[in-house]
Amino acid sequence: MKNNLGFFLLVISASLIIASCNNDKENNNNNSSEKEQKSEQSVVDYTGDKLVITDKIMYDVQICNEIIGDRSKNSPDWFWENLATPDSDEFIKSLLDDAISGKLKTYYYDMTSDYESFDEIVPNDLKTYMDSVMTYEFEIIDSTVKRYKTITKQVPLTYKHVKKLRFLEEWFIADGVFYKKVIAVAPYFVIEYPGFEPYNTVYFWIMINKD
Repeated sequence: MKNNLGFFLLVISASLIIASCNNDKENNNNNSSEKEQKSEQSVVDYTGDKLVITDKIMYDVQICNEIIGDRSKNSPDWFWENLATPDSDEFIKSLLDDAISGKLKTYYYDMTSDYESFDEIVPNDLKTYMDSVMTYEFEIIDSTVKRYKTITKQVPLTYKHVKKLRFLEEWFIADGVFYKKVIAVAPYFVIEYPGFEPYNTVYFWIMINKD
């Protein structure tokens, strides 16, 4: 009788342990599922309650730190105001290609705008506009000939000229988490004329998160 009772209690204990493990596993799966759903929910599409810190903030981020000798991840300081090569080159190149081709929507850049709304570069005007801004020119004097000759040099802008990115964002807090929602991003081109200090300019916004 004692042996039967001991066996019975052993079975019950084992059953409780298995049930507890299954419950823990189910709870973990539910928690993981909830976390996955939250992580999959785009900040752009967030519609829940939130505390808006600012609906607009514009700032520049340096992405090419030329002080670092090696800009790849081989350098221990690669993340200091820097996107590591070669991934950063591919990203900027793709970003420009998609903007110029119209795959990503582009908008006119206006430093005086309050950016409550954007003026889209419509597809019919896109090529003309990009042709006008994506090349700059300057004149140099050719002194190798007897009569000096003025030569016009044209320099096409490429991903190599993008040293910074300008962001327009919304900042808010939701469910105890700080979010930065990117509204638009603009490539910050470095223009260099012989005999002058380089200067930076922005020509257009790119909407990454909108159809």
